[in-house]
Amino acid sequence: MIIATQNAWDNLHELLQRIRRSLQPLGSAVEIVIVDEAVPNEARQGLSQCSDAYPLQIVESPTKGGLAKTVLNGIKAANHHIIVVMSADLRHPPEKIPELISQLQNGADIAIGSRYTTAGASESSHFAQKITRRGADLLARTLFREIRNVTDIESGFFALRKDVVTRANLNPVGDNILLELLVQGDYHSVSEVKYEAETRDAIGLKEGGKNTAYDFRHLSSLFWRSGEFHRFFKFCAVGAVGAVLNLLVLYLLTERGVFYLLSGLIAIEAGLLSNFFLNKSWTFKDRGTQGLRSVLIALYRDHAVRFVGIVLNLVILWLLTSVFGLYYLASQVIGIAAAMLWNYGGNQWWTWETA
Repeated sequence: MIIATQNAWDNLHELLQRIRRSLQPLGSAVEIVIVDEAVPNEARQGLSQCSDAYPLQIVESPTKGGLAKTVLNGIKAANHHIIVVMSADLRHPPEKIPELISQLQNGADIAIGSRYTTAGASESSHFAQKITRRGADLLARTLFREIRNVTDIESGFFALRKDVVTRANLNPVGDNILLELLVQGDYHSVSEVKYEAETRDAIGLKEGGKNTAYDFRHLSSLFWRSGEFHRFFKFCAVGAVGAVLNLLVLYLLTERGVFYLLSGLIAIEAGLLSNFFLNKSWTFKDRGTQGLRSVLIALYRDHAVRFVGIVLNLVILWLLTSVFGLYYLASQVIGIAAAMLWNYGGNQWWTWETA
């Protein structure tokens, strides 16, 4: 049992009593690991009075960059195969621990306590922070396919088998250790247990901004370490090949007397087909799109995604040039970049998903 205190020492006595009551019917050996960046002496004395119920270990981890590394050090220090992670601030109901453990006993490698109330699912009531956190959540689900079916990727209340972290390349930033485990952990099955989270007081704008910065730093780190950056690089390289082919076909056909607009349409389609088949055989090879029906569906989806990308490019070109007065070439560069990101997201979410 890993308990992240975050200075919530006053709650520990009540929390440990509730844990004891909830786990008593299981009759299993339990170890409590308290993790924090620093544990004051008075807190240590109070914890020693609680150690008669369960073996108790204190792990101090003065790491910079958020709570996640501290929790990870606690997980590594734990002596049991099944580990439950929770906070000491009473947001996570100990009464749900038996359900989480039951999910592991039934075959899951990670069991997540998922919040389902709007009030409980957000750390802050500030609108700007909610928007940025939602943006970070959408970006994470776009980049990492394996987390899309998980309801609450920011949950701090979960159980896992220790094998999940034993061979994994884990280096979290910020507070979200669960996202690190879901992207980099060694596991096969994830299940969720719904619970109603208690509302937390809104955190300040400064602290919220710091947390958001950690979120995006963590995402960029995972993007590189998970190999998804290399997928994105392949996608861009394929797009560059398609652009060169587009220009080459346009030039050759037009020089041979074909009307330039017709040449342009043929060139666009040649570039799209080049992008599609190169992405199928290289960028998204791991998606395993096989069979005529699946390939045709993926081809249709790819064209639909890229048509929206073309429209988006043109809208940005017009908006930035005609409305905001930006130089048209600069507007086009921004439009191309936006269309590329749209196309990549569409390919990640839809094009190469099994039909």
